Amino acid sequence: MTRALRVARHHLNDRTRDLLDKELTAAVCDIELDSDAHEAILAGIGAHALQTHLPGEILQALTFYPATGSHVLTIGNLPQQEFPATPRDGFTDEPAMAVTNALHFGLLQLLSLTPFAVDYENTGRYIRNVAPNPAAAGTTSSWGADSEFSWHTDNPHLPFGGKGVDPRRYVPRYLSFYAVRNDEQVPTEVLAIEGAVAALDETTVQELQSAQFTVGPPASTDEAAPLRDTALLEQSYEGTRARFDRGTVAPNTPAATAALDRWVRALDQARSEAFVLRPGDFLIFDNYRVLHRRRAFRPGPADTARWLRRCYAS
Repeated sequence: MTRALRVARHHLNDRTRDLLDKELTAAVCDIELDSDAHEAILAGIGAHALQTHLPGEILQALTFYPATGSHVLTIGNLPQQEFPATPRDGFTDEPAMAVTNALHFGLLQLLSLTPFAVDYENTGRYIRNVAPNPAAAGTTSSWGADSEFSWHTDNPHLPFGGKGVDPRRYVPRYLSFYAVRNDEQVPTEVLAIEGAVAALDETTVQELQSAQFTVGPPASTDEAAPLRDTALLEQSYEGTRARFDRGTVAPNTPAATAALDRWVRALDQARSEAFVLRPGDFLIFDNYRVLHRRRAFRPGPADTARWLRRCYAS
């Protein structure tokens, strides 16, 4: 198995973008559709428009992405509706985002993925607005900006799940993003776990696979218990998967402390790729098989500050 980050990149031409925009706008213009109450309707509208207008190459890429082994998939130049101001409190008028939500949920449907939310974060809503929130200043939260996110997986304090289970109880398998604004040009950095593991000696890998760590919840959660006596790395039929957040991981033994130090050094030296999302870009990655981070940054004016829309999927 190759250890490089595998990325499937796609980009719409302007004509396809405009046809999609026209059909989606017409489909939602005279009805009120909320991202939480009407997710299935929005997904159906979006999937139909996407199947009608996307070129076969992109439709095929969406169909097979979860089975290809690619870590990341991107689609650029998707339609952009008229957007309100960047939400400073983390929430916006969801019915007013119907075109964007139809696109986002429609893409997840074509990926054969199920969107979901967790009740301990974001008040249990499907869409997380990744935007600067003054209330989150100084915290490593997706609502923050002045604190750096180190390499991490989302919700590592949960066990790994499988097929046919309630995804809300487990580490999210996929993170998907639609970019509304990013004038600050803030990159989302991603690295393949197997690339970092390849730089470790066998003893360190065995220590990281041993149940001698405590992993706490991220700062963005309201309330959640830590996962005690767990491993940071696990083997599955798909390869190595990780649960990790340097800010919430605590080693329970001297051997675990030494292994964690070597793991952090390996991550600092591993090859990664930076995705600077532009308005209308879609990004999805495998949260089991990659780590991601975001550097600290200075937000632009409040109304037009960086704004991504994130949704978990299984």
